[in-house]
Amino acid sequence: MFRPIRLALAGLVVTHAAHAHEFWIEPTVSGTQVTVEVHVGEHFEGEVFPFEPRAYETALWVGPETRQALHTRPLAQRDLSLAAQGEGLHVLAIASFGQTLRHPSLQDFKEFADSIGANHVLREIPPVADEDGRLRETYRRFSKTLVHFGERRDEDRRLGLQYEWVQGSDGFTLYSGGTPAAHHPVDVFCRQADMQVRESRLRTDDTGNVAPSVKPAERCLINAVFLRPHEDGRRWSSDWVSLLWDS
Repeated sequence: MFRPIRLALAGLVVTHAAHAHEFWIEPTVSGTQVTVEVHVGEHFEGEVFPFEPRAYETALWVGPETRQALHTRPLAQRDLSLAAQGEGLHVLAIASFGQTLRHPSLQDFKEFADSIGANHVLREIPPVADEDGRLRETYRRFSKTLVHFGERRDEDRRLGLQYEWVQGSDGFTLYSGGTPAAHHPVDVFCRQADMQVRESRLRTDDTGNVAPSVKPAERCLINAVFLRPHEDGRRWSSDWVSLLWDS
């Protein structure tokens, strides 16, 4: 399946095509600075794109005491520097604009729903293809990356995204709006130093919490997808919610 990303900036529209399920932003820390790359793919592998915060509806860099809105930077400010605001946890969070793709067939859409654990949604509301046999889907991305500078301290917290993961002392809580999402399917990918990837499918509990098994020195990605009919009644919507962290 091809899931394009369209990044619109200053009237310029750039289209990237990628075999895309998961979306995440990989950080590289050097001293008190961090550089990041956008990754889109599956099984913790995929294509790599530069990070341009003005191409997103929301892009935040949140430190222990300050909160920067990166998506509102002036066009004249070309250099993006993500700097530590002291020691402790920093969070890079984005919410994308909605993009639309067309599944080539109803069967393709059903296979997609199966891959994200959303078959129950289609049983409740059977999808209907367009006259040409295709089916339209509008999707958005909500992603957080946790970065630690110096001593590990401070706790992750909600930043106000419509969909959001929050790391806590006993696992991760998935929020849909302001409400924890109970009994929702979740995929977890953990990459070890030798680049081997462990994958698991879990489900949040009654409180929207899930506690994946993580080994030391792993980089992990947790992802959930919300699939529903679009309010216009002619297409479907999906919201992809991810969080990247180092164990």
